[in-house]
Amino acid sequence: MPGFLKKRLSLSHISFAIIYTLTVYLVFNVLTIGKVVQWFSIDSRIDYAGLTAYLVFGYSFFLSSFLLFAHPRVIKLVASLLIVFSAAATYFINKYNISVDHSMVMNTLHTDSTEVTGLLSLQMLPYALLLIVLPLLLVYKIDIRFNRGWRYLPLSLGVMLLSLVIGITGVYANYNSIHRAANISHKDIIYKLVPVNVINSLGSAAISSYQDWYEKNKNPVVITGKVTRPDDLIVVLAVGETSRQKSFSLYGYDRKNTNPVLSGIDDLHLLNGIARIGSTLLALPEILEKNDIKLPAITSKLGIDTACYVNYTLYDNCAVPGEVRVSNCGHGGKCYDEDVLPLLEKNLDNYQSGYRFVVLHLGGGSHGPTYRDRFPAEFQRFKPQCKDADVVNKCTREELYNTFDNTILYVDYVLGQIIDRLENTGKPYVFIYVSDHGESLLEEGRIFHGMPPGMPLPPEQRQVPLIVKSSVPIEIDQRDEYPQNDIFDSVLELFTIQSDQVDHQRSFIHRKTAGAE
Repeated sequence: MPGFLKKRLSLSHISFAIIYTLTVYLVFNVLTIGKVVQWFSIDSRIDYAGLTAYLVFGYSFFLSSFLLFAHPRVIKLVASLLIVFSAAATYFINKYNISVDHSMVMNTLHTDSTEVTGLLSLQMLPYALLLIVLPLLLVYKIDIRFNRGWRYLPLSLGVMLLSLVIGITGVYANYNSIHRAANISHKDIIYKLVPVNVINSLGSAAISSYQDWYEKNKNPVVITGKVTRPDDLIVVLAVGETSRQKSFSLYGYDRKNTNPVLSGIDDLHLLNGIARIGSTLLALPEILEKNDIKLPAITSKLGIDTACYVNYTLYDNCAVPGEVRVSNCGHGGKCYDEDVLPLLEKNLDNYQSGYRFVVLHLGGGSHGPTYRDRFPAEFQRFKPQCKDADVVNKCTREELYNTFDNTILYVDYVLGQIIDRLENTGKPYVFIYVSDHGESLLEEGRIFHGMPPGMPLPPEQRQVPLIVKSSVPIEIDQRDEYPQNDIFDSVLELFTIQSDQVDHQRSFIHRKTAGAE
C-alpha cells in the first residue's frame, strides 16, 4: 500500500461532515458555477447579494441532507456515492450542458448497457481521476469518530437546524432575486448546482416512485351523498392560469382595453376572487379538492355526467373521471387555450337533460416568463412586445405590460367563446371562471408568482378574476372576498348534492327555485 494511504486522519463526525460537504460543494462547482451565476444578472450587473444567499442556502441544504445520513455504518458509503454521482453530474453538465432533474435520474435508471457505452469517452478520465478516485481515497483514509450510542444525534440535529436557519434567512431576505433567477432559468439554477441537483433529483425520484406505489395500493375513497332535486343544468368551471384581476378592464384596469369581448356581455357577476397559493400545482386543489376528495370525483360518483378538458394538465385533480387533453390543434399543431372549445362544443351537442359538470383548464393563460407564447399571432395587438424570457434585463416595462395585456386579451376572447357556445345551446347553464393565482409585474421588485412558506401573496397575486354568468336565475351572496375553495361548495349546491362534503355556509352561488322572489 502506498505510504500516504497508511497515514490516517481522525475527525469527529461533525468536522468530517462540514469539511467534506464544503470541499465537495466548492470543488465540484468550479467548472459549472458560471451556468448558475448568469441568471443573477440584472442590467448587466451581477446581483451578488441574491447569488450569495442562494449559494449559501445550497450549501446549507447539502450539509443538512448529508447529516441526515451521517451515522456510523453508512456515512462513508453515502459520502462515496455522492462523490460518484456529483462527479458524473459535473462532467455531463460541463460537456453537454444538461440539467440534472427528476426526469434525468429516471432516464438514467432505465438506461441500458448500449446507451451507457455510447456515453463513455476518454475525456472522462481526468474527471474520474480528480473527482472520483482521489476524493474516494481521501475519504477512505479518514477515521470518523462518533460519540457512543446515540449521543451524537443531538449535535447533528443542532448543526442541521443552525445551517438551515442561516440558509433560509438569506433566501427570505433575497427572495425576489432568487425567485426571478429560478423562473427565467426554468429552475436551471437548481439543476446546475452540484450536488444540490443530485440530492433534489434522487429525492424527487424516490417520492414519485412512492406516490405511484401508493396510488396503486391505497384504499379507494368512499364518497357518500345524493342528488336531492334532479333538474336540468350545465355547470362549466373554467380554471385560468396566472391571470390577475389587476389587469382586467372589467375590474377597472385602464392602461389598455383588455376585455373588449366580456365588456359587451350582459349580466356578468364580477367577484373579488382570492387566491391563497402562488403555485399551480398547489393552487388547483384549493379549487377542486376538499378533505382529500376531488370535486369531479364527487359529481361523477354521484351520477352526474362529468368531463374535464385541458390544455395543460390538472394533475390528479380529475383522475376520476379522467381528463381529456386537446389535440389536433389549429395553429400549425401548436395548442392554445381555445383548443378546448371543440371538446366543449361536442359535449354540449350531446346534452339532452339532467345535471352535467364540465371542468376546463385554460392552462396557457398568462403564465410567464415567455408571455408571448400564450396567445396566437392574431392577438399580438399591444406593441412593442417582450420577446425574451429575461423580462427584467431584456425588456422595457412597456414591453412587459403590453405582452401580459395581450395574454389577458386572449383570455377575454376564449371566455367569450365559451359563453357564446353555452348561450347557443339554449340549455340552462351556470358558467364560473377563476384564475389559479395572479402575477407580479415588477411591483416592489417582484416578478412572476409564488411566495415562500409563511408569507402571504401580494395583492397582484392574491386578487384573481372570479366571473359568473348564468342563464338561470341565481343569487350571489354579497361578500368582500370570495376565496377559491368556496367554489367547491358552490358547485355541489348548484347540483343539490347532499353530502358531508358540502358546507352551505361557504357556498356563494344559489339557484333560485321556481316561484322564489
